[in-house]
Amino acid sequence: MFKAIRVIAYLILLLPLTEVIAHTENITAQSPPAALIKQLKQGGYIIYMRHGPTDHNSKDTDRGDLKDCSRQRNLSSEGRQQMEKIGHRIKELNIPIGKVFSSPYCRTRDTAQLVFGSYQVDNNLQFSISKDQEESRQLGEYLKQALNHARPGDKNSVFVGHTSNLRDGLGIWPKPEGVAVIFKKEDHTLVYKGMIKPDDWFKEAPVKTLKNEPPEK
Repeated sequence: MFKAIRVIAYLILLLPLTEVIAHTENITAQSPPAALIKQLKQGGYIIYMRHGPTDHNSKDTDRGDLKDCSRQRNLSSEGRQQMEKIGHRIKELNIPIGKVFSSPYCRTRDTAQLVFGSYQVDNNLQFSISKDQEESRQLGEYLKQALNHARPGDKNSVFVGHTSNLRDGLGIWPKPEGVAVIFKKEDHTLVYKGMIKPDDWFKEAPVKTLKNEPPEK
């Protein structure tokens, strides 16, 4: 697997610089969650979603067999409910969803299933913090390349993963659990647009009203 990642990392070096950087000068120019949700309805965005809230009383004790959920930190009952509600909310808002890719961990696969329904496992999205420094760097580079080459079209492409991969690849730490980090390709550059926290999906956008101001005296 990591041989393939090394090849991909080498190919990244051959791409134009604008293809592989997260437009860092735009990091501070983020859109508020309500605006992001409205923009997602139009399609054309890339969503990196961290898995939902987990049971921190359990630990990942066997990373060799990621199909064995009994040896992993899994979604809590509250986390499952929250992800299911977000899934219903996304459908209710008519947000178009295209391809969905998930880390092979159970908590990410469950999140992908509960929120988006169908998904495809990508082993290269697995938790990078559990790897050594070089492997973590390679997984971060892989994610950056995958986000850059996503082609959402008139829908939104989705990657469901973990915290450290996004930090290693683009220097962005996705908090809290269940947060959606939004990107868009602009002029061949991957631009970070902001984050939608779990509770933000259920907040109504403020309605602008004209106030009757008293006449000046």
